[in-house]
Order: sequence, then structure tokens, then C-alpha cells
Amino acid sequence: VMRYAHMVIGPAGSGKSTYCEAIAKHCEAVNRVVHVVNLDPAAEVFNYPVAVDVRDLISLSEVMEELEYGPNGGLVYCMEYLVDNLEWLKDQLGDFDNDYYIFDCPGQIELYSHVPVMRRLVNTLQQWDFRVCCVYCMDSQFIV
Repeated sequence: VMRYAHMVIGPAGSGKSTYCEAIAKHCEAVNRVVHVVNLDPAAEVFNYPVAVDVRDLISLSEVMEELEYGPNGGLVYCMEYLVDNLEWLKDQLGDFDNDYYIFDCPGQIELYSHVPVMRRLVNTLQQWDFRVCCVYCMDSQFIV
């Protein structure tokens, strides 16, 4: 039994959440079960149903207030906290079979280039029998 994960990454404002919304609507239209997972502890508004929300575990605003971190350091702290608590995520994802999961990821480049949190997350999803692919969003104004 296989589960599928799309890790939607890219810079802030590149359309990651818009992509997640479009794919969720498409899946609904073709009667395909999809679960959208918010992994951005700074996110505030969603135009798609959120199945799992990292802010239920930790939020950027709380970290910034309680630890007096700035937004960049706070986001790194939040994501490190998530990978230190992956059993929480496993419980939230449940045991659905043959379902698609779309992970709406934060756009902070340090999460991909300076700390191993996203690599650890992908490796763990694979250990949980997910087939993982990465969708990189880029604002078309920068490539046309």
C-alpha cells in the first residue's frame, strides 16, 4: 500500500499555496482523495481545506514572542522543532492508503540550504512508505 507526497517548495510569494489550492480542487473534481498539509508555521490564510496544520504543534508568532527570535531564526526553530517531533506528524497523517498528500512548505531558503530539516522530513516520509516528489514553484516573471 502506497501513499504519495508532493513537497511544494519555492521562494516566498512564488505561488506555493495557490498551487496547493489548484491541485486540491482538481483532485476533488476527479474524485481523488487529497490531504493538504500546512508546514508553514507563519501561514495565516488558506484557500484550501487544511488536513494537518503545523501551527497546531508550533507557530512562528509564539516562537517570536516567547523566545524573542526574529522571523528567520523563529522559522528555523519551528521547523527544527517539527523534525524533533515527527511522531506528532505521523499521528496527524493517519494511516490512509493510496492517498495523495500535498505539503505546503515554507519559502525560507535557509531551511533547504543551511539546515537539514527538509531532508530529514523527506527521509522520514520515505521511511513511512510515502513516494515523495518535490514541486518547485517559481514566479514566472523571473523566468520569462
